[in-house]
Amino acid sequence: MVRNRAEMISRFDDILYKNYNRYKKEKKNETNLLKSYIIENHLHHCETPTYDAITNFLQNTFKREEKLSLKLKETEDEQLFIIDSNKGQLYLDVSNKRFWVMHSTIKAKYSDQVHKLLLKQKNMDNVWLPISFLYGLEKFGEIYGMGVSFTEYLKKDELDDFLFPNQNTLNLGIRRLYVKKMLKLLQESDLKEVIGINKITLLEKSVENNDSFIVDDITYYGKITGRGTSFSKHHSIVQKILMSYNSKIKNLEDYYSYSFYPENHQLKGRPIDIHLKRSDIDLTKLVDTMFSGKKPYYLWGIPDWRNENYCRINAVDLHAGNYGKNLEFEIMPHLIRVLLPKGSCGNTIARLITNIHQSIDATSYLLGENLEHDFFTII
Repeated sequence: MVRNRAEMISRFDDILYKNYNRYKKEKKNETNLLKSYIIENHLHHCETPTYDAITNFLQNTFKREEKLSLKLKETEDEQLFIIDSNKGQLYLDVSNKRFWVMHSTIKAKYSDQVHKLLLKQKNMDNVWLPISFLYGLEKFGEIYGMGVSFTEYLKKDELDDFLFPNQNTLNLGIRRLYVKKMLKLLQESDLKEVIGINKITLLEKSVENNDSFIVDDITYYGKITGRGTSFSKHHSIVQKILMSYNSKIKNLEDYYSYSFYPENHQLKGRPIDIHLKRSDIDLTKLVDTMFSGKKPYYLWGIPDWRNENYCRINAVDLHAGNYGKNLEFEIMPHLIRVLLPKGSCGNTIARLITNIHQSIDATSYLLGENLEHDFFTII
Protein backbone atom coordinates (compact mmCIF):
# COMPACT_ATOMS: atom_id res chain seq x y z
CA MET A 1 0.00 0.00 0.00
CA VAL A 2 1.21 3.51 -0.86
CA ARG A 3 2.02 5.42 2.32
CA ASN A 4 3.11 8.80 0.97
CA ARG A 5 3.64 10.92 -2.14
CA ALA A 6 7.11 9.51 -2.88
CA GLU A 7 5.74 5.97 -2.94
CA MET A 8 2.90 7.05 -5.23
CA ILE A 9 5.40 8.56 -7.69
CA SER A 10 7.51 5.41 -7.55
CA ARG A 11 4.45 3.23 -8.16
CA PHE A 12 3.37 5.20 -11.22
CA ASP A 13 6.92 5.26 -12.60
CA ASP A 14 7.05 1.45 -12.29
CA ILE A 15 3.74 1.03 -14.11
CA LEU A 16 4.78 3.40 -16.90
CA TYR A 17 8.13 1.63 -17.38
CA LYS A 18 6.50 -1.81 -17.45
CA ASN A 19 3.96 -0.64 -20.02
CA TYR A 20 6.68 0.87 -22.22
CA ASN A 21 9.02 -2.12 -21.96
CA ARG A 22 6.22 -4.53 -22.81
CA TYR A 23 5.35 -2.43 -25.83
CA LYS A 24 8.99 -2.47 -27.03
CA LYS A 25 9.20 -6.26 -26.64
CA GLU A 26 5.73 -7.39 -27.67
CA LYS A 27 4.27 -4.33 -29.47
CA LYS A 28 1.25 -4.46 -27.17
CA ASN A 29 -0.39 -1.37 -25.72
CA GLU A 30 -1.57 -1.62 -22.14
CA THR A 31 -5.07 -0.73 -20.96
CA ASN A 32 -3.88 0.63 -17.60
CA LEU A 33 -2.81 4.03 -18.94
CA LEU A 34 -2.00 6.84 -16.53
CA LYS A 35 -4.93 9.23 -16.15
CA SER A 36 -5.11 12.47 -14.19
CA TYR A 37 -8.21 14.61 -13.64
CA ILE A 38 -8.12 18.24 -12.50
CA ILE A 39 -11.20 19.02 -10.39
CA GLU A 40 -12.33 22.36 -8.97
CA ASN A 41 -13.82 22.33 -5.48
CA HIS A 42 -15.69 24.97 -3.48
CA LEU A 43 -16.08 23.26 -0.13
CA HIS A 44 -15.29 26.42 1.79
CA HIS A 45 -15.30 29.01 -0.98
CA CYS A 46 -12.42 31.41 -0.27
CA GLU A 47 -11.09 29.52 2.73
CA THR A 48 -8.82 26.51 2.66
CA PRO A 49 -10.91 23.39 3.36
CA THR A 50 -9.90 21.68 6.59
CA TYR A 51 -8.68 18.10 6.63
CA ASP A 52 -11.85 17.02 8.45
CA ALA A 53 -14.08 18.83 5.94
CA ILE A 54 -12.37 17.09 3.03
CA THR A 55 -12.53 13.63 4.59
CA ASN A 56 -16.20 14.05 5.57
CA PHE A 57 -17.10 15.26 2.09
CA LEU A 58 -15.31 12.36 0.37
CA GLN A 59 -16.65 9.72 2.73
CA ASN A 60 -20.22 10.94 2.27
CA THR A 61 -19.77 11.07 -1.49
CA PHE A 62 -18.41 7.55 -1.75
CA LYS A 63 -21.28 6.11 0.31
CA ARG A 64 -23.52 6.81 -2.70
CA GLU A 65 -21.54 4.57 -5.02
CA GLU A 66 -22.13 0.87 -4.38
CA LYS A 67 -20.95 -0.78 -7.61
CA LEU A 68 -17.28 0.15 -7.14
CA SER A 69 -17.29 -0.28 -3.33
CA LEU A 70 -15.40 2.99 -2.86
CA LYS A 71 -13.57 3.53 0.42
CA LEU A 72 -11.42 6.46 1.48
CA LYS A 73 -8.00 5.68 2.96
CA GLU A 74 -5.62 8.15 4.53
CA THR A 75 -1.85 8.29 4.01
CA GLU A 76 1.03 9.74 5.99
CA ASP A 77 0.57 12.89 3.89
CA GLU A 78 -2.56 14.84 4.92
CA GLN A 79 -2.82 16.19 1.37
CA LEU A 80 -2.89 12.79 -0.31
CA PHE A 81 -5.78 10.31 -0.10
CA ILE A 82 -6.22 6.83 -1.52
CA ILE A 83 -9.60 6.02 -3.06
CA ASP A 84 -9.89 2.25 -2.83
CA SER A 85 -12.27 0.40 -5.13
CA ASN A 86 -12.94 -3.16 -6.21
CA LYS A 87 -11.27 -2.27 -9.53
CA GLY A 88 -8.07 -0.84 -8.07
CA GLN A 89 -6.84 2.33 -6.39
CA LEU A 90 -6.99 6.01 -7.26
CA TYR A 91 -4.98 8.78 -5.59
CA LEU A 92 -6.40 12.20 -4.77
CA ASP A 93 -3.96 15.09 -4.30
CA VAL A 94 -5.60 18.00 -2.41
CA SER A 95 -2.45 20.09 -1.92
CA ASN A 96 -4.01 22.93 -3.93
CA LYS A 97 -6.94 24.30 -1.91
CA ARG A 98 -9.12 24.93 -4.96
CA PHE A 99 -7.98 22.49 -7.65
CA TRP A 100 -7.60 18.84 -6.73
CA VAL A 101 -5.89 16.27 -8.94
CA MET A 102 -6.91 12.61 -9.10
CA HIS A 103 -4.43 10.07 -10.55
CA SER A 104 -5.18 6.50 -11.58
CA THR A 105 -4.09 3.60 -13.77
CA ILE A 106 -7.28 1.55 -13.44
CA LYS A 107 -9.40 1.15 -16.57
CA ALA A 108 -10.72 4.46 -17.88
CA LYS A 109 -14.39 3.49 -17.58
CA TYR A 110 -13.94 3.03 -13.83
CA SER A 111 -11.77 6.10 -13.16
CA ASP A 112 -14.18 8.16 -15.31
CA GLN A 113 -17.01 6.85 -13.14
CA VAL A 114 -15.33 8.10 -9.95
CA HIS A 115 -14.60 11.42 -11.65
CA LYS A 116 -18.27 11.81 -12.65
CA LEU A 117 -19.38 10.91 -9.13
CA LEU A 118 -17.28 13.75 -7.69
CA LEU A 119 -18.56 16.21 -10.30
CA LYS A 120 -22.18 15.46 -9.40
CA GLN A 121 -21.64 17.02 -5.99
CA LYS A 122 -22.85 20.57 -5.44
CA ASN A 123 -19.43 22.10 -4.80
CA MET A 124 -17.43 20.46 -7.61
CA ASP A 125 -16.71 21.23 -11.25
CA ASN A 126 -14.39 20.37 -14.13
CA VAL A 127 -11.77 22.78 -15.29
CA TRP A 128 -12.65 24.11 -18.75
CA LEU A 129 -9.86 24.86 -21.21
CA PRO A 130 -10.84 27.16 -24.10
CA ILE A 131 -9.16 26.76 -27.49
CA SER A 132 -6.75 29.66 -26.92
CA PHE A 133 -5.58 28.01 -23.69
CA LEU A 134 -5.10 24.65 -25.45
CA TYR A 135 -3.04 26.32 -28.19
CA GLY A 136 -0.81 27.83 -25.52
CA LEU A 137 0.14 24.41 -24.14
CA GLU A 138 2.99 24.28 -26.64
CA LYS A 139 4.99 26.31 -24.11
CA PHE A 140 5.09 23.15 -21.94
CA GLY A 141 6.22 20.66 -24.59
CA GLU A 142 6.24 19.69 -28.25
CA ILE A 143 2.80 19.42 -29.86
CA TYR A 144 2.54 15.78 -30.89
CA GLY A 145 -1.10 15.60 -31.88
CA MET A 146 -4.50 17.17 -31.53
CA GLY A 147 -8.19 16.33 -31.60
CA VAL A 148 -10.99 18.26 -33.28
CA SER A 149 -14.69 17.83 -32.58
CA PHE A 150 -17.83 19.91 -32.88
CA THR A 151 -21.42 19.27 -31.85
CA GLU A 152 -23.67 21.39 -34.03
CA TYR A 153 -26.58 22.60 -31.90
CA LEU A 154 -27.78 25.54 -33.99
CA LYS A 155 -28.37 23.62 -37.23
CA LYS A 156 -29.12 20.06 -36.22
CA ASP A 157 -32.53 18.59 -36.93
CA GLU A 158 -34.56 15.64 -35.65
CA LEU A 159 -33.14 13.35 -38.33
CA ASP A 160 -29.62 14.02 -37.05
CA ASP A 161 -30.63 12.89 -33.57
CA PHE A 162 -32.32 9.80 -34.97
CA LEU A 163 -29.47 8.72 -37.28
CA PHE A 164 -26.51 9.80 -35.16
CA PRO A 165 -27.57 9.79 -31.49
CA ASN A 166 -25.00 11.25 -29.06
CA GLN A 167 -22.44 11.75 -31.81
CA ASN A 168 -20.36 14.81 -32.66
CA THR A 169 -21.11 16.48 -35.98
CA LEU A 170 -17.36 16.63 -36.63
CA ASN A 171 -14.67 14.38 -35.16
CA LEU A 172 -11.05 14.29 -36.27
CA GLY A 173 -7.73 13.16 -34.81
CA ILE A 174 -4.41 14.49 -36.12
CA ARG A 175 -1.00 13.08 -35.20
CA ARG A 176 2.56 14.37 -35.16
CA LEU A 177 3.79 15.04 -38.71
CA TYR A 178 0.60 16.63 -39.97
CA VAL A 179 -0.57 18.69 -36.99
CA LYS A 180 0.66 22.13 -38.05
CA LYS A 181 -0.06 21.65 -41.74
CA MET A 182 -3.56 20.34 -41.11
CA LEU A 183 -4.32 23.05 -38.56
CA LYS A 184 -3.21 25.77 -41.00
CA LEU A 185 -5.36 24.21 -43.73
CA LEU A 186 -8.42 24.05 -41.46
CA GLN A 187 -7.99 27.58 -40.12
CA GLU A 188 -7.85 28.97 -43.66
CA SER A 189 -10.95 27.07 -44.74
CA ASP A 190 -14.65 27.87 -44.44
CA LEU A 191 -14.78 25.21 -41.72
CA LYS A 192 -12.73 27.23 -39.20
CA GLU A 193 -15.86 28.23 -37.27
CA VAL A 194 -16.52 24.59 -36.40
CA ILE A 195 -12.94 23.45 -35.75
CA GLY A 196 -13.45 22.90 -32.02
CA ILE A 197 -10.05 21.83 -30.69
CA ASN A 198 -10.92 19.33 -27.96
CA LYS A 199 -7.50 17.89 -27.19
CA ILE A 200 -3.81 18.71 -27.47
CA THR A 201 -1.14 16.01 -27.24
CA LEU A 202 2.21 17.08 -25.80
CA LEU A 203 5.56 15.30 -25.88
CA GLU A 204 8.01 16.12 -23.11
CA LYS A 205 11.35 14.30 -23.12
CA SER A 206 14.81 14.60 -21.59
CA VAL A 207 17.60 15.86 -23.82
CA GLU A 208 20.14 13.60 -22.07
CA ASN A 209 17.99 10.48 -21.74
CA ASN A 210 15.73 9.42 -24.61
CA ASP A 211 14.08 6.78 -22.42
CA SER A 212 12.71 9.45 -20.06
CA PHE A 213 9.61 10.95 -21.67
CA ILE A 214 5.87 11.44 -21.44
CA VAL A 215 3.19 11.91 -24.10
CA ASP A 216 0.10 13.55 -22.58
CA ASP A 217 -3.35 13.86 -24.16
CA ILE A 218 -4.85 17.00 -22.59
CA THR A 219 -8.61 17.39 -23.07
CA TYR A 220 -10.65 20.58 -22.80
CA TYR A 221 -12.43 19.26 -19.67
CA GLY A 222 -9.27 18.59 -17.66
CA LYS A 223 -8.63 14.87 -18.17
CA ILE A 224 -4.98 14.15 -18.99
CA THR A 225 -3.91 10.71 -20.22
CA GLY A 226 -0.20 9.86 -20.18
CA ARG A 227 1.93 7.31 -22.01
CA GLY A 228 5.68 7.07 -21.52
CA THR A 229 8.14 6.46 -18.73
CA SER A 230 8.17 9.53 -16.46
CA PHE A 231 5.43 10.34 -13.97
CA SER A 232 7.47 13.37 -12.87
CA LYS A 233 7.22 14.89 -16.34
CA HIS A 234 3.50 14.12 -16.45
CA HIS A 235 3.00 15.66 -13.02
CA SER A 236 4.99 18.75 -14.05
CA ILE A 237 2.72 19.34 -17.06
CA VAL A 238 -0.39 18.87 -14.90
CA GLN A 239 0.87 21.41 -12.36
CA LYS A 240 1.78 23.96 -15.04
CA ILE A 241 -1.71 23.67 -16.52
CA LEU A 242 -3.25 24.01 -13.08
CA MET A 243 -1.21 27.11 -12.16
CA SER A 244 -1.89 28.84 -15.50
CA TYR A 245 -5.61 28.09 -15.26
CA ASN A 246 -5.83 29.18 -11.64
CA SER A 247 -4.28 32.53 -12.58
CA LYS A 248 -6.90 33.11 -15.30
CA ILE A 249 -9.84 32.22 -13.04
CA LYS A 250 -8.56 34.43 -10.22
CA ASN A 251 -8.18 37.33 -12.65
CA LEU A 252 -11.81 36.96 -13.71
CA GLU A 253 -13.00 36.96 -10.10
CA ASP A 254 -10.76 39.80 -8.91
CA TYR A 255 -11.07 42.28 -11.78
CA TYR A 256 -14.18 41.41 -13.80
CA SER A 257 -16.82 40.37 -11.27
CA TYR A 258 -19.00 43.32 -10.31
CA SER A 259 -20.26 44.61 -6.98
CA PHE A 260 -22.18 47.71 -5.88
CA TYR A 261 -21.09 49.86 -2.92
CA PRO A 262 -24.16 51.82 -1.69
CA GLU A 263 -22.16 54.14 0.59
CA ASN A 264 -20.60 55.90 -2.39
CA HIS A 265 -22.93 54.61 -5.14
CA GLN A 266 -19.99 53.01 -6.89
CA LEU A 267 -20.12 49.99 -9.19
CA LYS A 268 -16.92 48.00 -9.55
CA GLY A 269 -16.09 45.37 -12.11
CA ARG A 270 -16.34 45.15 -15.88
CA PRO A 271 -18.47 43.32 -18.40
CA ILE A 272 -17.15 40.11 -19.94
CA ASP A 273 -17.54 40.31 -23.70
CA ILE A 274 -17.47 37.14 -25.79
CA HIS A 275 -17.14 38.09 -29.45
CA LEU A 276 -18.74 35.83 -32.03
CA LYS A 277 -17.21 35.65 -35.50
CA ARG A 278 -19.50 33.06 -37.04
CA SER A 279 -21.73 34.84 -39.54
CA ASP A 280 -24.72 32.49 -39.74
CA ILE A 281 -25.82 32.36 -36.09
CA ASP A 282 -29.57 32.34 -35.51
CA LEU A 283 -29.98 34.37 -32.31
CA THR A 284 -33.27 32.72 -31.38
CA LYS A 285 -31.74 29.25 -31.59
CA LEU A 286 -28.64 30.47 -29.75
CA VAL A 287 -30.73 31.76 -26.83
CA ASP A 288 -32.93 28.64 -26.79
CA THR A 289 -29.82 26.41 -26.75
CA MET A 290 -27.88 28.29 -24.08
CA PHE A 291 -30.70 28.98 -21.62
CA SER A 292 -32.76 25.78 -21.70
CA GLY A 293 -31.21 24.53 -18.46
CA LYS A 294 -29.77 21.50 -20.28
CA LYS A 295 -26.21 20.38 -20.85
CA PRO A 296 -23.65 21.50 -21.72
CA TYR A 297 -24.54 25.07 -20.62
CA TYR A 298 -26.79 24.37 -17.62
CA LEU A 299 -28.13 27.94 -17.70
CA TRP A 300 -31.82 28.68 -17.30
CA GLY A 301 -33.53 31.96 -17.95
CA ILE A 302 -36.53 33.63 -19.63
CA PRO A 303 -35.39 35.78 -22.56
CA ASP A 304 -36.46 39.41 -22.71
CA TRP A 305 -36.30 40.33 -26.41
CA ARG A 306 -36.06 44.11 -26.89
CA ASN A 307 -35.84 43.66 -30.66
CA GLU A 308 -34.78 40.90 -33.07
CA ASN A 309 -31.09 41.72 -32.52
CA TYR A 310 -31.01 42.30 -28.77
CA CYS A 311 -32.01 40.05 -25.88
CA ARG A 312 -31.47 40.30 -22.13
CA ILE A 313 -31.59 37.31 -19.79
CA ASN A 314 -31.29 37.08 -16.04
CA ALA A 315 -30.09 33.47 -15.92
CA VAL A 316 -29.69 30.97 -13.12
CA ASP A 317 -26.57 28.82 -13.22
CA LEU A 318 -27.64 25.21 -12.64
CA HIS A 319 -24.17 23.73 -12.81
CA ALA A 320 -22.96 22.12 -9.59
CA GLY A 321 -19.85 24.28 -9.26
CA ASN A 322 -21.77 27.60 -9.20
CA TYR A 323 -25.21 26.26 -8.39
CA GLY A 324 -28.02 28.78 -8.00
CA LYS A 325 -26.03 31.94 -8.78
CA ASN A 326 -27.58 34.55 -11.08
CA LEU A 327 -25.80 35.88 -14.16
CA GLU A 328 -26.88 38.78 -16.38
CA PHE A 329 -26.60 38.28 -20.14
CA GLU A 330 -26.98 40.53 -23.15
CA ILE A 331 -27.15 38.71 -26.49
CA MET A 332 -26.43 40.50 -29.77
CA PRO A 333 -25.57 39.25 -33.27
CA HIS A 334 -21.82 39.25 -32.71
CA LEU A 335 -21.54 39.63 -28.95
CA ILE A 336 -22.47 37.81 -25.74
CA ARG A 337 -22.00 40.13 -22.75
CA VAL A 338 -21.94 38.63 -19.27
CA LEU A 339 -22.04 40.35 -15.88
CA LEU A 340 -20.48 38.10 -13.25
CA PRO A 341 -21.65 38.99 -9.70
CA LYS A 342 -19.11 39.23 -6.90
CA GLY A 343 -18.82 35.87 -5.16
CA SER A 344 -19.60 33.88 -8.30
CA CYS A 345 -17.13 31.42 -9.69
CA GLY A 346 -14.91 32.54 -12.57
CA ASN A 347 -14.94 28.95 -13.75
CA THR A 348 -18.46 29.70 -15.02
CA ILE A 349 -16.98 31.93 -17.73
CA ALA A 350 -14.36 29.35 -18.71
CA ARG A 351 -17.14 26.75 -18.97
CA LEU A 352 -19.26 29.11 -21.08
CA ILE A 353 -16.60 30.03 -23.66
CA THR A 354 -15.27 26.46 -23.83
CA ASN A 355 -18.69 25.05 -24.64
CA ILE A 356 -19.32 27.84 -27.14
CA HIS A 357 -16.08 26.73 -28.82
CA GLN A 358 -17.27 23.13 -28.89
CA SER A 359 -20.81 23.69 -30.15
CA ILE A 360 -21.51 27.21 -31.45
CA ASP A 361 -18.47 29.12 -32.71
CA ALA A 362 -14.90 27.83 -32.47
CA THR A 363 -13.59 31.25 -33.57
CA SER A 364 -15.25 33.19 -30.73
CA TYR A 365 -12.96 34.97 -28.30
CA LEU A 366 -12.83 36.93 -25.06
CA LEU A 367 -10.45 39.89 -25.18
CA GLY A 368 -8.22 40.60 -22.19
CA GLU A 369 -7.59 43.95 -20.51
CA ASN A 370 -5.22 45.28 -23.15
CA LEU A 371 -7.71 44.39 -25.92
CA GLU A 372 -4.93 42.75 -27.94
CA HIS A 373 -4.92 39.08 -26.94
CA ASP A 374 -7.52 36.48 -26.11
CA PHE A 375 -8.02 36.47 -22.34
CA PHE A 376 -7.32 32.75 -22.01
CA THR A 377 -4.10 32.62 -24.00
CA ILE A 378 -1.10 31.50 -21.92
CA ILE A 379 1.67 32.24 -24.41
